[in-house]
Amino acid sequence: MSIPIGLQLYSLREAAAQDFIGVLKTVAAMGYEGVEFAGYGGLQASELKTILGDLGLKAVGSHVGFQQLDQELNQVVDYNLELGNHYIICPAPPRELIAESTVDDWRAFAEKMTEIGMKVKEQGLQLGYHNHAWEFKTFDGEYVLDILYANTDGDSVIAEIDLGWTFHAGVDPVAYMQKHQDRCPLVHVKDFKRGGPQTEVGTGDIDLAGIVAAAPEVGIQWFIIETEEYNMDPKDSVRVGLENLKAVIQG
Repeated sequence: MSIPIGLQLYSLREAAAQDFIGVLKTVAAMGYEGVEFAGYGGLQASELKTILGDLGLKAVGSHVGFQQLDQELNQVVDYNLELGNHYIICPAPPRELIAESTVDDWRAFAEKMTEIGMKVKEQGLQLGYHNHAWEFKTFDGEYVLDILYANTDGDSVIAEIDLGWTFHAGVDPVAYMQKHQDRCPLVHVKDFKRGGPQTEVGTGDIDLAGIVAAAPEVGIQWFIIETEEYNMDPKDSVRVGLENLKAVIQG
């Protein structure tokens, strides 16, 4: 059984801001099996759940900013329980950790993520963390992202590894997801030219075939395409990415 493909809706953020339900219909028509949210289009959870069901889409996950997780966790959990979404993903660290940070700052952030993750897990949901390229800076030869994972409880905070940003940081995405085997049920698939700009999935230099081959052993349950920069209309971009990833999966 092949691993299903979802779309991070941030990929179509401008269109979604104009017609959120229309974007969901378009994504379903393209052949995506699920969606990961970055906002809910102002819809109530019950309404959104009905729309997803009518379109045959699954809620794969939801990106929720750290500040909201820290300050409004009960509302976040309640919404996602009603929606039927299992994975709540922190998409980035607090801004001050990006600008300038120490090992102790990241350990403190990890402790906070574990605290939130345990509360989320008590409600039957799962917290995760999504990386960019900046988490591959090092302290004493150790990636910031590894420091974060080493200092979070593995059952409470899963790793949503963004394979494109990992590649862009100069790290082998296949080896990196294997390093965190059984902790990354969701991965983001985006593509870059080596040393260059982001591009449509399947048109850059990321090793899609290697990723697909390693995915079952790693424990990946969903591939989630995310494209933030385009060489064409965003809707065409995510359609091309889906077709290219499917072609690799189908061999």
